[in-house]
Amino acid sequence: MILMNKMTVLKRTIIWLSAIMMVGFALLIFIVWEESELLHEWYKLSTFLLLFFFFGVVVVFSMIIIVLRSFAKPIRELSHDARMIANGNYNIKINSSQYDQEWQILIDAFQQMAIEIKQRISQLNEKNSLLNAQKSMIEELNHTLEERIKAKRHNLEEYIIIVDKNIIISQTDKYGTITSASEAFCQISGYSKEQLIGQNHRIIRHPHMPAELFQELWKTISSGKCWQGEIKNRNYNGNYYWVDTAISPNIEEGNIIGYTAVCHDITDKKRIEELAITDPLTGLSNRRHYIITIQEEMNRAKRHNSSMALMMLDVDHFKRYNDTYGHQAGDDVLIRIAEILKHYTSRSGEYAFRLGGEEFALLISDMSDEEYIYLGNRVLNEVEKLAILHEKNDVSPYVTISIGIFIYYPESVMTHDELYKEADDLLYRAKEQGRNKVVFKISIT
Repeated sequence: MILMNKMTVLKRTIIWLSAIMMVGFALLIFIVWEESELLHEWYKLSTFLLLFFFFGVVVVFSMIIIVLRSFAKPIRELSHDARMIANGNYNIKINSSQYDQEWQILIDAFQQMAIEIKQRISQLNEKNSLLNAQKSMIEELNHTLEERIKAKRHNLEEYIIIVDKNIIISQTDKYGTITSASEAFCQISGYSKEQLIGQNHRIIRHPHMPAELFQELWKTISSGKCWQGEIKNRNYNGNYYWVDTAISPNIEEGNIIGYTAVCHDITDKKRIEELAITDPLTGLSNRRHYIITIQEEMNRAKRHNSSMALMMLDVDHFKRYNDTYGHQAGDDVLIRIAEILKHYTSRSGEYAFRLGGEEFALLISDMSDEEYIYLGNRVLNEVEKLAILHEKNDVSPYVTISIGIFIYYPESVMTHDELYKEADDLLYRAKEQGRNKVVFKISIT
């Protein structure tokens, strides 16, 4: 715009100067012709040269005007078309044939540039439309996805609540310290979450569970494997419950950081099983359970190269007692003796059985020979200390028992039937020696 203004001023100046020079040139010619005869030859020559100079200046200025006009018109058209492009109108049409070849090249290049700009703008608009469509689609998909995630999150929260209320789950660190517990775990154990978290998992261990089970359990899970089995636990009130348990290690970057236990309450199932192996009168294990347990304990003694004692017990002159005091009184005697036997078999690996009638058995492990014999005598004395009157007992005024103890070592090659026969023979030997006695035998020394 500034260039056009300057060219307009220059053009007007040249026109005015040309006009003045033409007028001056005409006056000089008139003067020269009027006064030609009065001038000298040198003056004529000087005048002629001056006129020639002015004429030349007029010609030059005329040519400049022509050149300026040839520049100004295409520049005006190009400037006008540039403003059109700036305003978004790319339909540029300039007739370049009326101009010189250089201007034709420039104008054609300018028009080609406008065409390419129009094409690029069109392509960009198409891409922008496509992007807007894709953006709308993505926004719709994102909204749909958010709704689905929200629904899934809600469902997951409901599942977590259901699991927390109904599945017995606990987590510990790698040392066995409880870090989390489900509501179902709290309900069955009787402890609150505050009472459980921070405590070792041994807080619910039942003393009747064998230590070997937990040794095997820790050996398995600490090696990165899963362990599954049935465990008897003790709740807050001291009662027991059974769970079928699966424990798996929690591993991060190849290292065990803790353990997760998922349990299923099988207390009712185990109680039904216990009813099948429990004597209904005394609450001791029955003969069926004895047959299962004696074989398991013999195998365990062999694995650990430890000793085991089978003690056979019988109430002295029990038939006479029943005949004298009645069967109800006889049942009471059996129940009170059973309570003593339970007291002395409260640890893991200790069992008390009622094999039938007035016949009982104790199965004890991991003691010395002297401790087995001492335990037998303690039980014998505790029964007599009950001071249950038995006037037909010829060895004491009270109810007494006889005990036969066979101490088994795994070096002895024998079956559980042979072990039972050995202990039973010792029991009858105690009776033969006067009753209210302990007779023992060691399988190998």
